[in-house]
Parts: sequence; structure tokens; C-alpha cells
Amino acid sequence: MMRGLSRFASVIACAWAAWQPSLASAAEEDVQLWVYAVARGDFDEDTSWALDGSARWREQGRGDEQQTLRLNIDQQVDDGVRIGGGFGVFETEGGITELRPHQQVTLSKGRFSARTRVEQRFFDGADRMELRLRQMVRYTLPLGQGWRASIDGEFLHLAQRRNRLSTAPRDQWRARTIVTREVSESLSLGAGYMLIYNPRGARTDRINHVPQLYLTKRF
Repeated sequence: MMRGLSRFASVIACAWAAWQPSLASAAEEDVQLWVYAVARGDFDEDTSWALDGSARWREQGRGDEQQTLRLNIDQQVDDGVRIGGGFGVFETEGGITELRPHQQVTLSKGRFSARTRVEQRFFDGADRMELRLRQMVRYTLPLGQGWRASIDGEFLHLAQRRNRLSTAPRDQWRARTIVTREVSESLSLGAGYMLIYNPRGARTDRINHVPQLYLTKRF
């Protein structure tokens, strides 16, 4: 296990070094906490489902506290290829509701996977639907004796803003690392850290530091 942890630490160090040029300039920073409860299962040997709920503690100036519930269904269509989609509800303190259907394709090869997701986001009081594109790449490393770790990077782009006259930034970058422990055949616990980088042009960039906790139950 120690050898696996050492290799994983090297991957994290390389990824962090790659981020440094982008984060060199001054930025507004805050700390958040996201806690997830996840249920997973299979309809058949090719079709899986996942239902996750989360509580996200954020500063009021960063969108305030939020609760989420999301369902995703994936279908294995070829070796290493899955297509799927789902629907999410995001409730923010203050009464703002977002409804979010999505579609996705996931490609897997060995320990690497890449997911492309398209989200249609419907907000209370918005001029129109917001369209967001997300591209994520992940590397997963077994650490032995029920332990595993993963590191992923994701780029998010707003192809269409919710308000026509908005000048809000379109892009966001995320980097995350998670360590997971299999407590039993059907239950796992995980802890991770995610860095969210929001470039904002002429304005000061924004960085969110997000510790994360996961509880996953398989049915």
C-alpha cells in the first residue's frame, strides 16, 4: 500500500505543479465543505444507476448553502464505452431552485477514464436555459486491501448563459483527489479535496478550496 500511496502522491505533485502558472496571480479565496451520500446499483449486467444527495456549505457571497439530489443512469454500449443521462435538483438557501437534466458519454481504458457531459440548467427567474459543457479526465489507482485513490481534472464551459445580458465568466477549472476505503462489499467511505479555479478576465480570479466527504452504498 505504501508503494501505491507514493506513486499516487507523485501524480498529485505533478498535477499541482501544472496548475501553478494559472494560479500565480492574486485571487479571491474561500473554503467550502461538500458532503455526499451515494446509492448505486444495477438494473442488469449492462445498465447501472446512481443516486446521490449532497449538502454544500458555502459562504453567502459564494452562492450560500445548497442541497442537491441527482439521478444518473448509464448503459454499456461497447467495451469501455458507456452512454447515459439523468436529472438533478439543486436547492440553494434563499429559495433559488435549479433543475438540471444532463446527457453524457464515458470512455474507459485501463485506469484512465474520460467523461463528456452536457447539462441543461433551468433557474428560477432566468431569461432562458443555461447550457453547460463539461469534460473530465480521471486516473484511478488501487492501493490494496480495500483502498483506492483517484485524481481528476475537469473543464466546464458555459455555451449559453442563463441571462442574456450577463457578463459572468464562462469557464471554470476543477482538480480533485479522493481516497476511498471499502468498509464492506456494499459500503465505502471516501475523503477528498477539490480546487475550483474561476478565471474572471479583468476582475480578480476566484479560487474555492472544497474538502469533500463521501458515503457510498451499493445495492
